[in-house]
Amino acid sequence: MKNLIIFLSVAMSSSISAQVTTVYNPITGETWMDRNLGATQIAASFDDVNAYGDLYQWGRNTDGHQIRTSSTTSILSTTNFPNHSDFILANSDWLTVSDDNLWQGVNGINNPCPLGFRLPTEAELEAERLSWTSNDAAGAFESPLKLTIGGARSRMSGAIGNVGTFVGYRTSDLNGLQSRMLGISLTTSFMGDRDRADGNCVRCIQDETVSSILEISNQKTLIKIVGILGRETNPKANTILFYIYDD
Repeated sequence: MKNLIIFLSVAMSSSISAQVTTVYNPITGETWMDRNLGATQIAASFDDVNAYGDLYQWGRNTDGHQIRTSSTTSILSTTNFPNHSDFILANSDWLTVSDDNLWQGVNGINNPCPLGFRLPTEAELEAERLSWTSNDAAGAFESPLKLTIGGARSRMSGAIGNVGTFVGYRTSDLNGLQSRMLGISLTTSFMGDRDRADGNCVRCIQDETVSSILEISNQKTLIKIVGILGRETNPKANTILFYIYDD
């Protein structure tokens, strides 16, 4: 066992878990986080409640709104960074004026993924779907990503429904005022539209540019992040950090 220490200059802040482990799909050639954002473990089944994770409104950061039990508000946000953790109820978008620039790439505004990861594009999630052994929840779980069907949160009421029978996975792509997502049910899966204010699951993909620089490969586990003085820390904008991995 050895530790890989990587010297980083962080250009922007991003939320990050205590540990980041990855899975690799040899068919698509992509590396992903091994679980949904907010999940406490790798899925043991497609209806594993501990692997469902959080439910994000399209374009929002990890500000607390994504927690399944978060409070709701009917007041739309006038800024990309709402100063609260409420799930915003809306007809379509949680913003008063839609912003198509959110969640675009590893350095995108409000990217909720760990450092070096980002929201997948529609094409990337579609490639994963086409690699499954069956076009349904069973095939999604049997894939390297072990996807779950943890339901969705209504933009109108804030209620969570279809848990264990359906899920929508967010992408960075848009279709007009709506966002694109991967839908999975017990009997089928498809790429479709979803309102930006709906709450859906997120599975982060490792950015190719970052992975080539960091030389991160399959099944690397983040031990901790330390600052210039060697103290464990979280990433902050424009700071020098060391990324320590378990090989």
